[in-house]
Amino acid sequence: FQNPDNQLVATVVEEDIAFGPENMGVEPKEIRKRVDEALATVRMSEYATHTPSKLSGGQKQRIAIAGVLAMKPQCIVLDEPTAMLDPVGRRDVMETIERLNREEGITMILITHYMDEAVRADKVFVIDDGDLVMQGTPKEIFSQVETLQKYGLDVPQVTEVAYLLRKEGIDLPADILTIEEMVGAICQLKSTT
Repeated sequence: FQNPDNQLVATVVEEDIAFGPENMGVEPKEIRKRVDEALATVRMSEYATHTPSKLSGGQKQRIAIAGVLAMKPQCIVLDEPTAMLDPVGRRDVMETIERLNREEGITMILITHYMDEAVRADKVFVIDDGDLVMQGTPKEIFSQVETLQKYGLDVPQVTEVAYLLRKEGIDLPADILTIEEMVGAICQLKSTT
């Protein structure tokens, strides 16, 4: 959830993570193992006996993710999980999401309005008023700046800068998503002049 407090149910972190598996009828010994593994996976093992309400927003969100992990899902849907976080918390949650996908093979579906998060995805789906209106790789989607703006969506800042420079006649690729790509494209321009 956007607000991890809506997902936390216990007064101790490890009890909160155990809640799902307990309700699934998992054996206590297996629950203990799953709680420990989930805490290690989100890098929160040292907070096992802490009170969730005393944690930062990013830590709470990682504990909420650990609670889902303890149920051994193949897919996790995250609804704006970084919406209420500061930049450090946002970075920690995004790194956790990417690591779970890469290392654990869990499919992560991230619903977000933060385009800098969306560019990190394998696939992007744009939904407008309940209808799927665009789908593709981040490069395919974000190179269509005017179409995205028509739907009221932003593009990453660096993509918008490249778009505006192209409008001014500067020969830059349409699919720039990162600062590194922008620097590389500008260096290419400089070396050809």
